[in-house]
Amino acid sequence: MRMAILGICGKMGNQIYNQYKDTFEVIGIDTLKHQVVPTYSSLSEISTPIDVIVDFSSPEAYDNLVFAIEKGIPVLSGTTGYSFEQIDVLTKLAKEKNSIFIWKANYAKGIKLFSKLIEDCHKEFEILDFVEIHATSKKDAPSGTAKVLARTLHIPEERIQSLRINQAPAIHEIIFSSENERVYLRHEILNKKAFILGFDEELNKVFRRD
Repeated sequence: MRMAILGICGKMGNQIYNQYKDTFEVIGIDTLKHQVVPTYSSLSEISTPIDVIVDFSSPEAYDNLVFAIEKGIPVLSGTTGYSFEQIDVLTKLAKEKNSIFIWKANYAKGIKLFSKLIEDCHKEFEILDFVEIHATSKKDAPSGTAKVLARTLHIPEERIQSLRINQAPAIHEIIFSSENERVYLRHEILNKKAFILGFDEELNKVFRRD
């Protein structure tokens, strides 16, 4: 099977490559040339069949995702720069084309549980503070994960406090409070393998490998 990785030269794209290079024949899509695999600037340049598209790139790859969905190629995306409107359009297009489009701002297993917990807490506590911390290399602020969580809580993104600290891990913390008590919920990434393990679960669903 053949996998095309959008953003293969980036940190996450390269980790995806290392994880699946022995399982898939990998092709790269990037503005840079990968040292090992053939690399193209867009999906439209590739004439041979592709079984799955993995997107860890930038919002500039949007047209590539539209192209892939219209061709019926399954797409798994973890790029956080897309707007919710763009994600909704791609999701709708995938339904129309009877194709697969999976987008998650964060593939870590713990985030799914974290999201459920904050929903439960928000039913009981009206007051909350939302802090997200990432390394200074993180380009967007708030993070894509924080934006998704804010949407879950039905609060504006302006409520999110973003900190960028040298060498900091990815942290999302929400503090719920009342006059009488306080509840802290915190999710922290200790190793980027957390993203890979969660991503692998989604990939297994696409190919029914589980």
